[in-house]
Amino acid sequence: MLRTDRPKIVIIGAASTSFNTLMADMISTKDLDGAQLSLVDIDAPNLDVMIRLGQRMAAEWGRKTAVTGTPDRRKALKDADFVLTTIAVGGVKTWRQDEEIPAKHGFFGHSVDTVGPGGLFRGLRLIPPLLDICRDIEDLCPGALVINYSNPMTAICRAVRKATSVKVVGLCTAAHLPGQIARYLKVNPSRVEVVSGGVNHCVWALKVLLDGKDVTEDFKDRMRKKWTSGYALSSRELMDVFGPWPMPGANHVAEFFPYFYGSERDGRSYRRYPFRKGHDFDERLEDDKALRAKYRAQADGETPLGHKAQESGEEAIRLLASVWNNRHTRHYANVQNDGAITNLPAKAVVEVPAIADSAGVRALQVGPLPSSIVGLVQARLAFYELLADAAIERSKHIALQCLMADTNTTSIPRAKACIEEMFRVQAEFLPGYK
Repeated sequence: MLRTDRPKIVIIGAASTSFNTLMADMISTKDLDGAQLSLVDIDAPNLDVMIRLGQRMAAEWGRKTAVTGTPDRRKALKDADFVLTTIAVGGVKTWRQDEEIPAKHGFFGHSVDTVGPGGLFRGLRLIPPLLDICRDIEDLCPGALVINYSNPMTAICRAVRKATSVKVVGLCTAAHLPGQIARYLKVNPSRVEVVSGGVNHCVWALKVLLDGKDVTEDFKDRMRKKWTSGYALSSRELMDVFGPWPMPGANHVAEFFPYFYGSERDGRSYRRYPFRKGHDFDERLEDDKALRAKYRAQADGETPLGHKAQESGEEAIRLLASVWNNRHTRHYANVQNDGAITNLPAKAVVEVPAIADSAGVRALQVGPLPSSIVGLVQARLAFYELLADAAIERSKHIALQCLMADTNTTSIPRAKACIEEMFRVQAEFLPGYK
């Protein structure tokens, strides 16, 4: 049934500089005009900037959306309809550690937020406080839908489902799969559908449809011709070996496998896969400082907003508007499998096509994964299951089991040494682990 009122939307982690675009999208879209937008963050000074910036956007764009905020999440959560979580624990400081410390022990990656020691420790830091948030949701707004943006996506959504009764869906790069393939095919994204399955940051395009016609083999032929070197060479090699095209991007996909990073004399040390540019964390800190100064000036009315109100294609907005107004829209999301991929566990969190309506968000039928890749996906699901358990139980031993289950781990002594150093260095962000 179409609702006549507007939802209450709570965003936790709203002081982040990366939140500005999402906030602008939420305020500008007519679908949410008049919504209650409540911003929450423990960083009170920067939260205040974002509140005032949001209020200015609403005023200048002629929107009725009410933008408020508080560091007290329980105050904000009461009677919420949607809760968006964008939190991180430790910021750039721990992100740098997630890359640099594992590299000392022979673990290499790209985003280091999803697999390996980096993904493991990001999850160990983030899942316990996120579960505390979800327990508040159980108490104050049990019917709310949680839309999670934080990584490691699969482990976070699985932990929430294991430890709470909260309804959760994860949104990340999968939303862009049709658009990516459309660019490769040089067509409008509205003409493309993808039947895909896997886990966040490593999804396999099982079937590509153009205007409803199966063009999978033509698409794969284009990829073979396009990527003889450069950014997506690793993805093309994976496709040639395993069959389906892996997505969303070579930088994410490659770090799921031990074939592409490292110092061995098999091409890795000779920049055969040149998309690895590294993280300049000092530059990231400077960029963050500049963005905060910009937002503060905009919030104070000293400089123009710099953009106009426009209808948003942001996936979270489209999804929550569909749930609120029962529109039955199609998405690519992280949801409980429930038989969508028939040869994976029912309770596993998978990234698949999904439908959103007033009943919530649920997976669409995908069928079985090919035998060439199903074992790879099962191994990753086992990694995330252990990560969820390690964080729920705050267990260092299960954390070691998790890292040993990572397909990139090749040494027990190096894994133990890495785990021990990471727990020591990040102790302030890992309370209660034994």
